[in-house]
Amino acid sequence: MYGKVEMMANGRGHLRIYKCLKDNARVAIIGFCSDAGVERNKGRIGAKDSPDIIRMAMANFSVLDDFCFQDLGNVSTGGIYNDLERAVGELEDIVSGVLNNKSLLILGGGHETSLAGIRAMIDRFGEVGVINFDAHFDVRIQDMHTSGNSFYKAYLHAKQKEANFGYLCLGASRLSNTKILFDTMESMNAKYVLDTDMQNATSTISSFPNSYKHIYLSIDIDVFASYLAPGVSAPAIYGLDFPLFLSYLTMILESKKVCLADICEFNPRYDIDNRTARLSAFIAERILRAFHHLYS
Repeated sequence: MYGKVEMMANGRGHLRIYKCLKDNARVAIIGFCSDAGVERNKGRIGAKDSPDIIRMAMANFSVLDDFCFQDLGNVSTGGIYNDLERAVGELEDIVSGVLNNKSLLILGGGHETSLAGIRAMIDRFGEVGVINFDAHFDVRIQDMHTSGNSFYKAYLHAKQKEANFGYLCLGASRLSNTKILFDTMESMNAKYVLDTDMQNATSTISSFPNSYKHIYLSIDIDVFASYLAPGVSAPAIYGLDFPLFLSYLTMILESKKVCLADICEFNPRYDIDNRTARLSAFIAERILRAFHHLYS
């Protein structure tokens, strides 16, 4: 997955990310190659191909220090509609096995990706605060797991385990969430900031981590304006400005409570000039580097 870039690179003095792979590093990535949840939700499929494309977009980024990470490969549904539950269980087992000694970034995949990691954190720590940058709440009440209900299913899991659970959705679109979804958010005692109000979200974002020892961070690429991220499963109408997002991402990571994160809903079938791939790769590198600083 990094091989093409290796062949193009010249000289050993130009350190690139693909040369920073290290077994047993405290920071790791794993891919979740699935868009079965998107398909179940009647959305635009294609996100299952994104983990390796994000890797390729990130591989040639330059590195000026001792940054390193481990690549744990991919978990895949194999494009099989009914294989999602098995794949989610496999991912959850892997996450559970590394939570004690690693910080992990999951490259999705549709937003069905998030459920595995959140459940693993609930089971391991007995609490979790979830921050989700997303135009959609993804709290549909459905029996079958889809890309539209990861956070409601996580809430139910926390309730069953009597765990401390909180959910904050940032950048939600009023036009993309029905009244039932707003009502569900209220019933969950969840918090949100609409995309049109994100300029004034500092207080909400800075205070949310105070109630939790561990934060799960999810970034749905459809939270961005479509000119920045055309390659997504469900394009945003309004969308976030990237510098504003980056300031909030930095604030969240500086809490030093994020130990598990994901990037979801990049759909390379609809990308233009690799804009969305490069945006996703930039965010991935920023998160991995923040994880690296936790251990340095």
